Amino acid sequence: MKTRLKELRMEKGLTQENIAKGFGVTQQAISLYEQGRHEMKLKTLKKIADFFDVSVPYLQGFVDDNISPRDLNAVEKDVYLMITSLIEDYPEGSISQSKIGKLLVSEGFNKE
Repeated sequence: MKTRLKELRMEKGLTQENIAKGFGVTQQAISLYEQGRHEMKLKTLKKIADFFDVSVPYLQGFVDDNISPRDLNAVEKDVYLMITSLIEDYPEGSISQSKIGKLLVSEGFNKE
């Protein structure tokens, strides 16, 4: 799955190397993320989303509306933090955040 990372990076005039250094990953990892050939860890996704002031689902390409965690009310933010902390507790590579995100959207959790 391709992310919006390249689009966001280009808008800010940043190189893959700039992003890699800033988030403690390799330039090759950023390239693979942008090509959709490697899935980012949730912690990295959250850091990058925060840097670009976008939501993780927007960064991943699941939704077209750019909603930041700052746009959430207190209850929504609490639920968001609970879900992301649950996912972080699983061993790396044991679950696919992209599958879970797609399932939540397809099951109607994206409705107002």
